[in-house]
Amino acid sequence: MRRERTSEIREDVAAALDLGAALLSRRVAQGRGLSLAARGVLGSLEEAGPTRLTALAAVSGVSQPAMTQLVGRLERDGLVVRLIDPDDARATLVDLSDAGHALLAELRRLRRDRLAQLLDTLSPHDEVTLSLAMRVALPLLQQLSSRAAEHPHFQPAPEALTGDLAAPGV
Repeated sequence: MRRERTSEIREDVAAALDLGAALLSRRVAQGRGLSLAARGVLGSLEEAGPTRLTALAAVSGVSQPAMTQLVGRLERDGLVVRLIDPDDARATLVDLSDAGHALLAELRRLRRDRLAQLLDTLSPHDEVTLSLAMRVALPLLQQLSSRAAEHPHFQPAPEALTGDLAAPGV
């Protein structure tokens, strides 16, 4: 028999993920004077490779003019390069430069160093408990990350927005 998913479980998981995201984005991941939007664009390029500016704007949820300005700043800083689209010579692609790859690696290292320092504030028992929880959660987080990448414009079903988790057609 299939167990019913409850809104309370989903809310608890969503709250924990939200807290983790806030911990990383607001408390740990700050560095090198890059805005969250700039880090997001660099991360998207690292994940997807060369991308049209319009697609970057759509994935980032910003207007094309705003993305054009951001990419211009990143290009001036030497973090991205513009390439001719091999499928359409009239269009350009944006890609990470070597400096952009290096900066992302440095930011990842800094983030992990800061997290390690923060973990030092936990008791050994709490650190082991968190480690065990992460071993269970990691494959599920990887699954969610893959699904989010496959469906960047995912919108929850209307019943999920209202909290009505009844089976379709019921």
